[in-house]
Amino acid sequence: MPVDGGEQWRLNALHVLLHERLDSHFAGPVGDVLAQEPGRHRRVLDLCTGTGKWVVDMASIFPNVKFSGIDIVPIAPRTTPRNVHFEIADATQPLRWRDGTMDFVHARNVSLAIAHYPRMLREATRVLRRGGLFFSGEILRQVTFDPECFQGVPALDAPRADNFYRLINRTLALRGLNNYTDRIAEFVHASGQFDAIRRQNYVIPIGEWSSSPNDRRLGARCRDILAVFARNLAPMLKDAAHPDEFIGEIIEGFVDDIGSVRGLVAVYQTVWARRC
Repeated sequence: MPVDGGEQWRLNALHVLLHERLDSHFAGPVGDVLAQEPGRHRRVLDLCTGTGKWVVDMASIFPNVKFSGIDIVPIAPRTTPRNVHFEIADATQPLRWRDGTMDFVHARNVSLAIAHYPRMLREATRVLRRGGLFFSGEILRQVTFDPECFQGVPALDAPRADNFYRLINRTLALRGLNNYTDRIAEFVHASGQFDAIRRQNYVIPIGEWSSSPNDRRLGARCRDILAVFARNLAPMLKDAAHPDEFIGEIIEGFVDDIGSVRGLVAVYQTVWARRC
């Protein structure tokens, strides 16, 4: 993905959208894990931190906790609260922290950067203390209809959005980024290092089809965020040797579908687990 102003807007807007959908900046027993304890300083690591908005907001909620955010690109803020530290680091490589250093490792929207999720998970596990918390949150890269209201078939009812996701997932797979967004709970379980594994899906409307005023507002924002996401993938599709006209048709077809097809939703899948 690019690191320009448009992409930074998308990351920040997505952060706000997820907070409104969850009514929180986290899921799982974060309060218990980060509770103050005499003689112990709690620590949190955010992988692929991006613009760092999650870290900064969490640091205001937990002012006595030390937060570290890492990313391969320098787009996190340079002026930070006293309990926040950002650094340039590659989350696909071994982490610099010692075993059992962290109380909470947060990995949100990393699927466009992490090719080998189990390897990253091993490092996250290593730096987590026993009883520490691991969290994953990913928006599934697929066409989904609201299961309570619509029985849509992606290839028939939203064919251009379906074609877009198929193309994007194939192109990412050629770069080693297979679409594992719905398999993370499986990876966590297979590691054998966690218990109390929980998976929960949060459904976000796409577009303004809902009868709920709040969901219409969220849906309009989600539609705009996904449109920017699609357009920001144009350089990747061009690098894959697709013609400009074809890229334009694929992206604009996706944007048109998510703005006009009733019942479309984005699925934000969260997984959290405690280190054994």
